[in-house]
Amino acid sequence: MQEDHQNYLKDKRILITGGLGFVGVNLTKKLMSMGIKPILMDFKPDLKKLDKNYIPFNLESLEYYNIDIRDSDKVAETVKNIAPNFVIHLAGMTNLEKTFETASLAIDINLKGSLALLKGSEKAKVDNFVFLSTSDIYGGVNPPFREDQLAQPASPYSASKAATEMFLYMFYNVYGTRVTILRSFNLYGMYQPSERVIPYIIIKLLNNEEVPLTKGEQKREFNYVDDLLDAILRSLNSNKSIGKTLNIGCGISISIKDVAMLIAKKLDRIDNLKLGALDYRKNEIWDMYCDNSLARDTLNWEPKVSLEEGLEKTIQWYRGIQ
Repeated sequence: MQEDHQNYLKDKRILITGGLGFVGVNLTKKLMSMGIKPILMDFKPDLKKLDKNYIPFNLESLEYYNIDIRDSDKVAETVKNIAPNFVIHLAGMTNLEKTFETASLAIDINLKGSLALLKGSEKAKVDNFVFLSTSDIYGGVNPPFREDQLAQPASPYSASKAATEMFLYMFYNVYGTRVTILRSFNLYGMYQPSERVIPYIIIKLLNNEEVPLTKGEQKREFNYVDDLLDAILRSLNSNKSIGKTLNIGCGISISIKDVAMLIAKKLDRIDNLKLGALDYRKNEIWDMYCDNSLARDTLNWEPKVSLEEGLEKTIQWYRGIQ
């Protein structure tokens, strides 16, 4: 399948927003391994402060635009001038706090920023605008989550993602902009920031520190980032995904406690886990997993990396940067 992607994407102009984020660097690395140099857009006020452990390529070798997505006119004009064949929109604010300040940022970054990108993309007549949405828009109600369920956002972040989805459909229906929405479920893997649960556990255990956790009864599905990358690349090479929303996840949930135990057993540090040391979040979501049958049918996609294999790869990577 990689050869198919390689042949199809050769000589295509691929713009990745959020290109220096977790998914962005993994996707850029993947494309570069295929001999394809994407165009990156991100906002890093001081490039000298970037942690080189989390940037696995030479940024100077790529076309890079250091632009604040809130600068709507500049963003729209830049995208129009880049004239990409594809836009893969990964940029966004992921703060899950439920405050008015967070809501304002979510609107400015996630919604208005996406609108600016869509405006430029409509002018450029892109072949596909792929938007990375989130499982959080389901609000934890009645899993397995299906794409035709009513969105019930539980945070400003997820509300802004749901609103952006609606604007994508508006651009698709009114202007004919070719769009694909991928609702990603919990991710992990190399280059993920340390505040996420899996790297948080791994790094503390590698440093032989205690790991304060809740009792860990809440369940999530965990997906190795390479499976998402495969879905993104397949969506670029698929007319069937245009105008569709697709769940991208393994469809199997596991408790946080069991994930922590799996990691701790691999590192022989079970006693470092302090389950119950933290309180559950208010309005905790107790189970989240998807029905991925639409993605399987539309993209001929399926998750390939097991949790066991993915954790092993992730642990080895974090071990290498300690």
